[in-house]
Amino acid sequence: MNNTSMPTIPIPAGLDTRCFVLGEGALKHLPQLLQQEFPGLTPWVIADTNTWEAAGAEAQRLLTAAGMTPAEPYIFPGTPVLHPDFAYSELLASLMPADCVPVAVGSGVINDLVKCASGLKNVRYCCVPTACSVDGFTSAGAALAVNHNKQTVKCPPPAALCADTTVMATAPAPMLSSGFADLLTKVVAGADWIIADAVGEQPIRSDVWELIQGNIRRWVSDSKDMLNIFEGLAATGYSMQMMLDSRPASGSEHLFSHVWEMEGLQKDGLDVSHGFKVGVGLLATSLLMEFIIKNDYESVSARAQAPLSIEERTAEIDRLLVKNCYGAEPKKISLAKFRTGDAALERRALIGKVWKSLAEKLQKQLYSYEELRTMLKEANCPLTPADIGLSREQFLHGIKTAQLIRNRYTILDFLYEAGLLDEAMKNLDRMIVE
Repeated sequence: MNNTSMPTIPIPAGLDTRCFVLGEGALKHLPQLLQQEFPGLTPWVIADTNTWEAAGAEAQRLLTAAGMTPAEPYIFPGTPVLHPDFAYSELLASLMPADCVPVAVGSGVINDLVKCASGLKNVRYCCVPTACSVDGFTSAGAALAVNHNKQTVKCPPPAALCADTTVMATAPAPMLSSGFADLLTKVVAGADWIIADAVGEQPIRSDVWELIQGNIRRWVSDSKDMLNIFEGLAATGYSMQMMLDSRPASGSEHLFSHVWEMEGLQKDGLDVSHGFKVGVGLLATSLLMEFIIKNDYESVSARAQAPLSIEERTAEIDRLLVKNCYGAEPKKISLAKFRTGDAALERRALIGKVWKSLAEKLQKQLYSYEELRTMLKEANCPLTPADIGLSREQFLHGIKTAQLIRNRYTILDFLYEAGLLDEAMKNLDRMIVE
């Protein structure tokens, strides 16, 4: 077989993803890709009615023409919008033919559902993206609702991808905008990692850092350059495979998105895309980080709230979780990472010690709020809470609640432990009034 005929792009060594075909007309190479990476297995195409029309039907035709005898495809309804629910992955796993290679034809939701189903059955799968919309195509793990709690379900990434830029170019324009916003969040996700490293919570891993942060400014230089953006989104997935963790791709901005999604956020009766939620979260995070950059610790520490007792913190958590739509985990997580007594005072002392050097590192890492806002505006992304259907109350509630839902150290934990989260959140009025 002439492997050089496929437009493959390099993949870091040692990953579960073995082959990535990317380019104009790449879909015609799907039979060759499957024969090379999944020899002897029967292709099983999974799509929804929209992605079936975009690429699924043609994929099925190409596989049949190549003599591969694909299984009967499984096609979800295209409307209403398919939700990333673990139950759908369980359904796919129960229907999965023997000795097959699942072929996920779609964007983020279809890919995550098939990824999880393949993990449940311990089989390798192939992804055929139909939009340049999210960073999760090549990641290990699927972002799914499990008993109404949004979480990352551990499962292997695709063994192969076949991304046809001609197909992706036919996706609705907001999907590329969403993908650009998701990619741009890696700038502040990197800043969150700098914060975690500064207080000894999670050291920066240099090879993973360089893969993303060494290239991010090039990837986000043009919000209309789909090939460049998809390369960045795919590389982000590789970084998560390397870390066995989503730290390189996900910071506080993703935590905001998870909260709003669990709360059923909609705009004009429709779900808000992942990229648009994290894009608004990106702007909020940048303003919280500017609080560190623009203030010296001595001046703001005098306004810090006193550390709470465990009883006070429990009552505070219960107030934040009053909507009762987050599952049982957030309370357990937030209490497990809560510091009291001497431990709380020691953390505050450390925060004061690293504040100045951290501010310098953050300023070097970040674009300014104004720069980020301009970049998102040029990409036709939402810019304010109201743009994605958030009231002032729900927006600010989500900021504080996001600190509860993951055991991942971010700007939210840093400011909370400093007793300055409420003080820093005053900066967010700039987003609300615009």
